[in-house]
Amino acid sequence: MADYSDKQKALAKLAAKVMRDRQLLWKLTDKVYELMNEDLHQQK
Repeated sequence: MADYSDKQKALAKLAAKVMRDRQLLWKLTDKVYELMNEDLHQQK
């Protein structure tokens, strides 16, 4: 169970870093958009 908690802490730390860094936030936003767009094309 410690492994899950460690992953949660690491994810929260990364999320906080992304929220503070506009460039990282835009990079993440672009990647999410790209993945969603790919998914939509595959569903057609």
